[in-house]
Amino acid sequence: MTIHHFCTRKIAGQSFKTLISRILGKRKFMRSLYLTLLVLFAAANISAQNSKSLNKSFEFGIYGGLNYNFHSPDFTATQVGRYTASSSSMAFHVGGFADYDLSDMFRLTGRLGIHGMGADLVQDLGNNTQNTLTSSITMLEFSPALKINGIFSDSPGYLIAGLEYGSRLTSEYSENFGGADSSTVYSSIPGTTDRLAIIIGAGIPMKAWNYTITPEITYRKAIGNFSTDVNFSPWTIDQLRIGVSITLGPSKTTKTPPPPPKENTIMEVGYYNDGGDYRVLENGLKVEDIQYSEMYPFIPFIFFGQNSDKPDPALQFSSRGDARGEFTLETLPQDAIEINKRTMDIVGLRMLNNPDASLSLIGSIDGKSESKNKGLAMRRAQHVKDYLTKTYSINESRIATSSRALPDIPTAVNQKDGMSENRRVTFRSSHADILEPIAIRGDETRWTKPELLEFRPKNLDSSSVNSWTLNITQADRSLRELVGVGTPTPQRWVIRPNDLSSAQVPIDYTLSMTKSDGNVSNVSGSIPIDYMSSVMPTIEQSKDMTVTKFSLILFDFDKSEISGENAEILKKKVGPVIKGNSTVKIYGYTDRIGAPDYNRSLALNRANAVRTILESLSPDNRYEVFGRGEDVEIFTNENATGRVLSRTVQIFVETPRN
Repeated sequence: MTIHHFCTRKIAGQSFKTLISRILGKRKFMRSLYLTLLVLFAAANISAQNSKSLNKSFEFGIYGGLNYNFHSPDFTATQVGRYTASSSSMAFHVGGFADYDLSDMFRLTGRLGIHGMGADLVQDLGNNTQNTLTSSITMLEFSPALKINGIFSDSPGYLIAGLEYGSRLTSEYSENFGGADSSTVYSSIPGTTDRLAIIIGAGIPMKAWNYTITPEITYRKAIGNFSTDVNFSPWTIDQLRIGVSITLGPSKTTKTPPPPPKENTIMEVGYYNDGGDYRVLENGLKVEDIQYSEMYPFIPFIFFGQNSDKPDPALQFSSRGDARGEFTLETLPQDAIEINKRTMDIVGLRMLNNPDASLSLIGSIDGKSESKNKGLAMRRAQHVKDYLTKTYSINESRIATSSRALPDIPTAVNQKDGMSENRRVTFRSSHADILEPIAIRGDETRWTKPELLEFRPKNLDSSSVNSWTLNITQADRSLRELVGVGTPTPQRWVIRPNDLSSAQVPIDYTLSMTKSDGNVSNVSGSIPIDYMSSVMPTIEQSKDMTVTKFSLILFDFDKSEISGENAEILKKKVGPVIKGNSTVKIYGYTDRIGAPDYNRSLALNRANAVRTILESLSPDNRYEVFGRGEDVEIFTNENATGRVLSRTVQIFVETPRN
């Protein structure tokens, strides 16, 4: 009995082949089934438990399974019936294979086996009568193909593509006319030729009972007709195969993977010199007691969330009091970001202290995503006015409101960073004291050089890191904790005045990395401290000096010109601090918007513009000018406040004490 005859035995009055054909339907349905099964195999690949490849350099084994045959005949000759309807059948395939690794990704496979392709072709004559051509076809096949590994992430699954070459073993047919017994039986189908087909599919190796068992699904698209005889042409036969292979050799042992390399991750600590160039920190930090004062920039903007008429709560407080009690200027911290979270309160107190001052509030939108939100800009300005009049009892007549589609000097309107800065309320005042910088004067202050450190992981195997934490401490006192996910990136720490203790105690740091397997690895180190106290004997003291630092917001976006208001601040606030023996160091900065080289040039132009004004006031002093651009991020650029603060020039006036 041939394979086809076995598959077409009668079941309850109808052939098994006919039953399957009716269940599976037309060829279009079968192709949809194939695509669905292929997706399921892909999903199985992604979720496979074994994420390592199960293949070895050379393997051999056996395979077998079911194949669904899709016949597309178009017989119009008179010697047989007129068969044009597509038909399908189910049969078996079985054989042996050998695989050889070309590389980690590509694997050559060769298969030799047999399979059945027969089916019943039906010609409907009407009146419940039909002609039936029953074909019995068995093929010997050789299939060279290429397996492609690594397609499904870390799964061992593969895609397969190749060719099938088939030579017929049997190709017989019988034909029944009008339901009668067979009237003609031929020993073979005339004109049958060797079969060629294109193979595409997927499989997934799995370990079971010390064997590699591989479920596989393939589709085989025939190239050319099955027969060249005019009575049996055109006639194409495609196949969908679902089967499994079992690897038998050469051995069932798997190669022991080499031990993972020992981790040699280190942490490099560096800083930026006056010119903005990165340098490795070699001699530790110097901490010195000095007379220190700083003037902090005051941003005349309040930023809002997208399509919101309330200030962004991450950038602006909307309550006069906090856990420390009633707000006063004396309670402001020595931190520019935190100071500018109190814009409305600072303006409110200054308006109370200057009863003749008036205020103008100009609301704006980003001009893009908010353009359809009518009246939003005016509602923003009105919200700020309501806060000032209700919280600080300021007469409404002293505060005017207006609105614009964009601020009068907008930030980059086509970039995400710029759009977020244009969603704001801008302050304008008739009195200079309302919007002047915030001055905080200290007495004996511990000042650190360099004041910015950068921690860079080196020799890091980043592929397996899920999360990390960088802890910076001094004598078990936490100074800073930085956290993140994925690969640790260089982290910057700005050391504020009085952050470090008054002792010769080193700074300790630890980078803790949690790996994908749950293990935690640590990289630790210390930074020596050279602390020079003003109460030490004179022979041990460094040169005592007074340092006054000015971080002034002088510049609009992409500008290096100094406004008239800021020129007056330089003359009134900075000029009087410069003495005959002072050294003035001027550092220019920018935000991250724009190319780095352009920003360095812009930063230097800003620093030189400040120098020009200060030299006109004190021409005989020593001036040092540096353009750092965005290379040294003195304020975070992840929010609008930090980017505006970064468009600055920092001025250090160092004056030796007499």
